[in-house]
Amino acid sequence: MQREQAVQIAGQLYDYYTKKGSLDIQSMMVNNYKMMGKQYQIQQEDVEEYKQVIGTGQKKDFEQLCIRYFCSAIPIVSIQKKPKYSKIVNERLELARKIFRKFDSDNSGSITSDEVRGLLIETYKQVGINNYQPTEQDLKEWMNMTDTNGDGLISIEEFEDLVIRSLQSSGLEIYQK
Repeated sequence: MQREQAVQIAGQLYDYYTKKGSLDIQSMMVNNYKMMGKQYQIQQEDVEEYKQVIGTGQKKDFEQLCIRYFCSAIPIVSIQKKPKYSKIVNERLELARKIFRKFDSDNSGSITSDEVRGLLIETYKQVGINNYQPTEQDLKEWMNMTDTNGDGLISIEEFEDLVIRSLQSSGLEIYQK
């Protein structure tokens, strides 16, 4: 399948499952099981695991998934469940997502280097440092550290990865036991 076709399918899926203004993961899961000829009583835990695969549930996430699965030879069954994060990690990630969405002004699922200054100032405020003013060097280093694919943008996944790495390096238990 061509990339353009996968993006078109992603758009249709996104539009279908966001009719009510937000992503309806439960309906998506029910329909996926129906397509496989199975019935399954979906639990909240299942929805949370599905969210890890879907990402933030924005149109860009659907496009990336469709491109990955429809345009490559990677079989869908190769997805491995991610370990469950500890409660404190989930809380910190939720706060990070909230801050990220605040500075993702165009809702594209990524932020530009111009938006990073505000994101950093807000992040520092959330941890009690109210007068932080990042220098140009701070911004450049942060972008280099966070932009792991080198596209000049910070995706929500890259930001979450940075948060997790930071928490891990501070000695917090990352995964549930």
